[in-house]
Parts: sequence; structure tokens; C-alpha cells
Amino acid sequence: MTVLLVAAVLIASCGPQLGSLERGEEGRVVRAYNGDTLELDSGLRIFLAEIDAPRGEDDYAAQSQGELEALALHRDVLLAYGGTRLWVARAREGQTETPAEAAIAHVFVKSEGGRWFWLQHELVARGAAFVRPRRDNHARSEDLLALEARAREQERGLWGRRTYAALTPRTAGALALEANLNCLRGDAPYRVLEATVSDARVFDRRASLILDGAPAETPFSIAIFGENFAAWDGPALASLTGARIRARGPLGVYRDEPQLCLEHSVQLEVLTD
Repeated sequence: MTVLLVAAVLIASCGPQLGSLERGEEGRVVRAYNGDTLELDSGLRIFLAEIDAPRGEDDYAAQSQGELEALALHRDVLLAYGGTRLWVARAREGQTETPAEAAIAHVFVKSEGGRWFWLQHELVARGAAFVRPRRDNHARSEDLLALEARAREQERGLWGRRTYAALTPRTAGALALEANLNCLRGDAPYRVLEATVSDARVFDRRASLILDGAPAETPFSIAIFGENFAAWDGPALASLTGARIRARGPLGVYRDEPQLCLEHSVQLEVLTD
């Protein structure tokens, strides 16, 4: 018993397992909202890096916020960084006040028993949040995607709702056309889809993966362009014709055709099952 007690104390005293992440601020959580946002007693607002959650009137939004509150509210936390550290709101024309800011961080929570746990891990494992990697923030996305896959298989949390089932090119296209937004806009719907690539087209500065299953009059594609295309470090895009893939990203419309846009290769999974 004494040996077990000593071992438990040693584990707790090791502190959070940051790995390659850069240690950041410490504080106490005084507010949790939107399923993926915290506020510390210092006034610092935190967006949880590499994940997103339902919010507002979205299906499962209340449950996601409840999970976040149960895990983090009124607890001591440590922030850690693996990419871009700060979000700054875009200033509006004529605005004189300082734009809003927020940290973009991984959060480690100290439980009542003194054990540290990684907040993003717990939220994704419970199906309270989904993985949303970005080109400038994807340090732990592969680990989170593995957790999300298990949560999806077991229909935990939001994955038990039809709303969050993987879309087909037909349903994704309909949703994109209904929203009718540029995929670069922050309010473009973010979704996961599964499909087979019927034609992988790669050009000098962009690539377009045409997917099977969309109406002929509104073909659906996955788009990679600009700096995201130049920095692509995933599977050779030209080799993906015939591949079964899972992709996640914002839906948009370009030249009257629906598409899903990729920022980073971690958003695209080639399925082998």
C-alpha cells in the first residue's frame, strides 16, 4: 500500500505532460462557454487549440458547454502552446478601441485530487468537441484524431447525433450552397465528409479533388490553394484518384460550385478500411 501511495504522489508531482509544447501562463478558470472557450481570473480569454465545439443553437451545444464547465470551471490550469499563440479580432472600419484578443492554447487542468489532465484530450474523447486543425496550429492533431475516431465509432456525445454524421458529397454540397459563403470566411460551416475521389487534378498553384456522389450539375470538390498548397506535406495529391478519404474543413462556394477547403494535410485522411 505504501509503495502504491508513493507512486501516486510521484505521478501527481510530475505535473502536466507538455511534451514539445511550450509552457505558458497559469491561472484559475472563472468562466467556460461555447464548449471550447475559457476565461481566467486574470481576464485572459482562451480558445482551445486544435478543437471546436457546437455553439449557440447548434445541436449538442448545451451538452458541450456542460462538459467543459464540469472539467475546467473553478480549477487551476496551465496553458501550453504548439503554434500561433494569439488571436486578434479584425478591427472594423472606424474602430477606436483595442480589438479583442484571446490566447490559442492547449490547456492542462489540475483536478481536485492533484492530477493534471489535458483538457482537449478529455473533451474529444467524450465526444464533446471535434478536432479542428489549422495550418498554424496542429501540433497534437494526430493524437486528437485517433481519439475522435474512437469516440465516433462508439457514438459518444455529439457523434451519437445524426447532425454530426460524416457528410456525403451530395449532402455537403447542399449545405454549402445553402450557406453560400466563401470557405475562407470564419462563419463558413465546418464539417467532416467521407467520399471517393473520382479525379485528382493538380495545377501549378492549386489542386482540386473531384468527389464521387455529387449531382452532375453541381460537382463537389476538395480545394487546396495558395500558401496551403505550397506548404502541402501530405500524400501526393495527384495519386488520390480512386482513394477513399475523410476530410474536414469549411464549406464554401466558388464559381457557383460547392467545395470544402483544406488548410493542412492533417485535415485529409486516406481510409484503408
